[in-house]
Amino acid sequence: MPTDPPQPVYANVVQMTLGPFDMVLDFGFRSPEELARGEEADHEVVARVAMSLSHAKSMLPLMAKIIADYEQKFGTIPSPGFGDFSRE
Repeated sequence: MPTDPPQPVYANVVQMTLGPFDMVLDFGFRSPEELARGEEADHEVVARVAMSLSHAKSMLPLMAKIIADYEQKFGTIPSPGFGDFSRE
């Protein structure tokens, strides 16, 4: 087992896949140049994380609290497309 933690990677794309018992998150990177050109190219997967659905669900309130605390201290984080998930 390695003693050093893995190196961090930067991702600006995530694809989520659900199974009956688990979730797989493929984190990827698309270059700004591809986005500027409007290319619909695939992204390079830089990390894959798999976890149980229970684990994923338990992370939601923790992540929400961390982000809320950050926004209270520094201001609102822009999140394009987030409004698409609102419930009416």
